[in-house]
Amino acid sequence: MNSTEVVANATKPFDESFTLGETAFYVSCGVVGTLFNSIVLWIALRYINTEDKPRQIIVINMTVADLLMCIVYMKTRPWLKYFDPHLCHPYYLIIWTCQMCSCLNLVWLNVDKLIYIQFPLHYYQIVNRTRLLWVSAATWIGLIALNIALVSFLQVNGSCLRTMLNPYVYILNPIFYVVMIITSFSLSALIYCIAHNLTHMEERQRSKLFRRLFFLFSSTLWTFFTCLPYRLLYLFSSFCGEYCRNSAYHFATTLFFRLLIVGIMINPVITIWTQRIYRLRLMRLFGRIRENSSTEVLMVSNHRAPERQPEHTPLRCDM
Repeated sequence: MNSTEVVANATKPFDESFTLGETAFYVSCGVVGTLFNSIVLWIALRYINTEDKPRQIIVINMTVADLLMCIVYMKTRPWLKYFDPHLCHPYYLIIWTCQMCSCLNLVWLNVDKLIYIQFPLHYYQIVNRTRLLWVSAATWIGLIALNIALVSFLQVNGSCLRTMLNPYVYILNPIFYVVMIITSFSLSALIYCIAHNLTHMEERQRSKLFRRLFFLFSSTLWTFFTCLPYRLLYLFSSFCGEYCRNSAYHFATTLFFRLLIVGIMINPVITIWTQRIYRLRLMRLFGRIRENSSTEVLMVSNHRAPERQPEHTPLRCDM
């Protein structure tokens, strides 16, 4: 089972235990996700000029949200029942806010690209670093306020796995996810149609444009296929009631919830793979590490190599 079903159950609080395989799954996803999100965040903060590339502020926000999910949720999920009950409200506040922030920033990323496609000559007059910083601050503040309101209805009965929340209150959460994901997908489809129907561009320019849009399309499609099925299943069960919650439903929700977790872990890999600046910086980093390790090995080998005495031709007495 998962946290969404735990907190949404208003009548049947329950405890759960994790198998060794489930524990390994959560911890491994958390470790890998933390590693790659940290790499993306380090490259973005150290090497990217957000004055020249203001949309990277949106990528940074998405990365921070996924990083917090990996640290706060994935790595601690198997041991959640041991948490102090006073930590339950901040715990759910963080994970709900981060998930919403990631989805909403994907919408902002699509809006940014739509402006870029529609108004290429006026893009930097419309979109700049200052405005995106304000949008980012408003996004985080608004989502934190919304989730504080949701968490205030949460009742904790002994541990963070024995919680109750009125489903009519919590249903705002999955509705938000579904609306944001469908909005992102619709905007990406619109952007693709506009870019595909541009007639004044040469084939080389069109190819370059689609390469720039590749990160947007891949991120949106990945989120659509990894996050939307689970959210839709939960909404369906909310309206269907107990009649739909059979073994097939529980199998499907568990499967798609695992897919959601994997999706969060893979998000930074997609960022590195599809965006040239992250890919090149990571390759240079690995190149330096390899070069330094090769140099150290060579120095150690030279230091340990025995000094050989110069060979002399022996004198012959019969000459």
